[in-house]
Amino acid sequence: MSMRLAFSTLGCPGDSLEQVLALAHATGATGVELRAADGEFVHTGMGAQQRRAVRKELADAGVSVLALASYVRVCAPAAGDGDNAAGYGVDDGVLAHLLTAVDLAADLGAAHVRVFPGAGLAPHLPGTPLSDELAAADRRGAARLNVAAARAVERGVVLSLETHDSHPRGADIVRILAHVDPGAPVRVIWDLMHPWRHDEAPDVTAGLLADSLAYAQYKDGTRITGTNNVTLSLPGLGQLPLLQMQELVREISGGDRDPWVSLEWERAWHPELPPLREALDSLKAVLV
Repeated sequence: MSMRLAFSTLGCPGDSLEQVLALAHATGATGVELRAADGEFVHTGMGAQQRRAVRKELADAGVSVLALASYVRVCAPAAGDGDNAAGYGVDDGVLAHLLTAVDLAADLGAAHVRVFPGAGLAPHLPGTPLSDELAAADRRGAARLNVAAARAVERGVVLSLETHDSHPRGADIVRILAHVDPGAPVRVIWDLMHPWRHDEAPDVTAGLLADSLAYAQYKDGTRITGTNNVTLSLPGLGQLPLLQMQELVREISGGDRDPWVSLEWERAWHPELPPLREALDSLKAVLV
């Protein structure tokens, strides 16, 4: 069975576009998640000509932009807004950053703009009442996504919320989605690591995300006993059931038996990790 391979440029921080394309061609990857950050060749300060040039070079190379990997935290509190989740306007700084990311993603031809929940709170502990703070964060995130939905529709971009930080499980993400307007272009990126390390079984996550999956990010690691922390490893050398997860992703991908397999290799945060090329080769050896 074929595999549409992609990778995040988080795994090759500071590399040029030419280096990224060379790696894609060498590994057979046909998609990239472009990290939007200072020091990278993609960032929100790019001018229109730069955006057109990057988009053309990627298209000419036959490499799709799976997502713009932004660092917008849609559930983060805004200064002075209290718990008012319904009244966000363009004067909200988080929302302004989200709209800027939507435009950059569209200009680069990205299908998705990746956002984080980023409430700045500890995840909900299953079996306990949901705190007022997390409930308010859920509404804040959904409110911003709802406001940004019109721009996303206009620009042809999907707002894709990653299982991460304050909302690491599928069960956490669906609380936000419950407040999102029907028809809004909002989907979920299943970072396979985070629900798993917070004790949500992969089949449970898959069931929760079955109607909202954008794509999955692959990685591997070993759980540190007695914690939710993980020591990262090359794919196949850790504890994540990657083959089972791959099959679950296929099952919930709307009949697409060849969904994207995107490696998020965290070398920007962990420079001691092997190079991205080695991680991509390991991932290909594990999956089918």
